[in-house]
Amino acid sequence: MGTGEPLRAAVVGIGPVGGILAAHLAQGGNKVYLVDILKAHLDVIKTDGLRVSGLEDLKVVIPDVCYDISELKGREIDAVFVAVKACVLPRVIEGLKGVVDPGTFLVSYQNGMDTEQMLADAFGEERALRFIVNYAGGLVENGHVSMAFFNKPNYIGAVSDAGVEFAKRVAGVLTAADLETEYTPEIKKYVWEKVILNSALGTLCAITGQTMKQAIDLPETFEVVQNLVREGIAVAAAAGYDYGDGFYDFCISYLRKGGDHKPSTLVDVECKRPTEIDFLNGKIAEYGKKLGIDTPYQSSITSLLRAKQDVYLKGD
Repeated sequence: MGTGEPLRAAVVGIGPVGGILAAHLAQGGNKVYLVDILKAHLDVIKTDGLRVSGLEDLKVVIPDVCYDISELKGREIDAVFVAVKACVLPRVIEGLKGVVDPGTFLVSYQNGMDTEQMLADAFGEERALRFIVNYAGGLVENGHVSMAFFNKPNYIGAVSDAGVEFAKRVAGVLTAADLETEYTPEIKKYVWEKVILNSALGTLCAITGQTMKQAIDLPETFEVVQNLVREGIAVAAAAGYDYGDGFYDFCISYLRKGGDHKPSTLVDVECKRPTEIDFLNGKIAEYGKKLGIDTPYQSSITSLLRAKQDVYLKGD
């Protein structure tokens, strides 16, 4: 089984992240099934094609669309890439039970901590993989997503040794499809790194309504960012992941490059949607408590966003 052998893949969640993945997979000659509840979006893709613009410009017609996860039943699928928000994962898992075959791999193609373990608990560790997405974009209109940046490469790893060869195969397929991806045996280390970065600004911006640049430029909020980074690094170190002396400076430099961009957590709040707070700052605070590391900033900002979210989800 060569690493470049075409995949039969289902992508669940055809937002910017899942859409970019699906377009590259299809362009690379792989069999792709799309799953989403946004009917108008899928209708355009089915008839006129899925377009990716920004860093690149490609368009591919993907005729196999499913408006519900149940429609995957009976299809021959090597891997299901779960590209939905982490807060939606429990519902997706329930939908996939009884639908996917015993030999199908499940790939957490998401932000947040421990999403791959949720797949492992539901379908077996030997079938669960984790992906670190290092690109981002936006939904321009139905059938059209943009790719804003790609800090190459992406990374993929397996929860257990049984999934290593397939993870390597996926890395080869995606790299051949111009979505450069590397297999790593240290996937959890990359998960922690991304969670620290995503937790340092996204939640703060969601609470304050600031863009990333505004939060960095204002001394009061920048102090909060600095402390969130420090706490995240301390908890990761206690969990066994040490990034070296220069990691704090790397994080701050990375976050400064965000510019006048609204992080996805702020967009979720503006659209009055559930956020991924429980898989970001909430997870760092949870691990801190288990490992004996104080996380007053992570805990406080988690509570604030949960309260804000509770208000609009329950209504006035």
